[in-house]
Amino acid sequence: MNIVGIGNTGCSIAQKFEQYKQFKVFKINNETIPEYKTPEEYELNYKNIVLDLEDEMTVVLSGEEIINGMLLRFLEQYKDVEIKVLYIKPDLKFLTNTQKAMEKVVYNVLQEYTRSAKIKFISITDLKLVSEVVGKVALKERQDKIFSTFATSYYMKNMFENIESVYEKIIDTPSTYCITSLGIMDFDSGEENLFFPIDNVREKVYYYYINKETLNNDTELFDKIEQQISSKFLENMTISFAIYESPHEESTVYIEHKSPYIQG
Repeated sequence: MNIVGIGNTGCSIAQKFEQYKQFKVFKINNETIPEYKTPEEYELNYKNIVLDLEDEMTVVLSGEEIINGMLLRFLEQYKDVEIKVLYIKPDLKFLTNTQKAMEKVVYNVLQEYTRSAKIKFISITDLKLVSEVVGKVALKERQDKIFSTFATSYYMKNMFENIESVYEKIIDTPSTYCITSLGIMDFDSGEENLFFPIDNVREKVYYYYINKETLNNDTELFDKIEQQISSKFLENMTISFAIYESPHEESTVYIEHKSPYIQG
């Protein structure tokens, strides 16, 4: 699988995938292409970027960076490749007016591209919400830990989709449920920490990553999971879940919320 980071934030997150052998990582920033002062210059001066891709790529970016002026031309260059997007929603109060305008355009255009099936899905993330999962860490470690936690969540989602489960109830997801966000749920309390508050959720997916001892010895485990899942249902919503064996002592639940609707 191919991860393509665009801009400073996108490349920093993409770098976290280098630890996983399943991913080939590419970085597009001002170390790999010329630097310009405006989004318009990035678009006008765009030259094809040759990447050794096969048939898919996951693009990681934060919408406010002016390098995104070349984004639509880049996506057009790779229109025959299956494209997925990991979109980092920046904190608007720390942006200039130019950055806010850039972010608004990129955010809306990528969602429209997703709705029209030019992009397979867009997963939206607010790093402030990821930091709530991370908890209190030293300042020098904070950003690195946030980026790693997010990258791990996406890695786990992909892993679960490609390995055999212990038990599952999976519903076929309509391709229109293409605007999503990842998150983590506390296995004991059932408290969810979503990385972005998706509106009009139409499907929730729960990946239970349970340690071997619990799977082998806890006779009430299935009832607990069924009760948790039942408590998550809302009107006009479906839920899928799967249970996997974890080699770790702590059990974790990774989650994904999906919607067919543009997010504000």
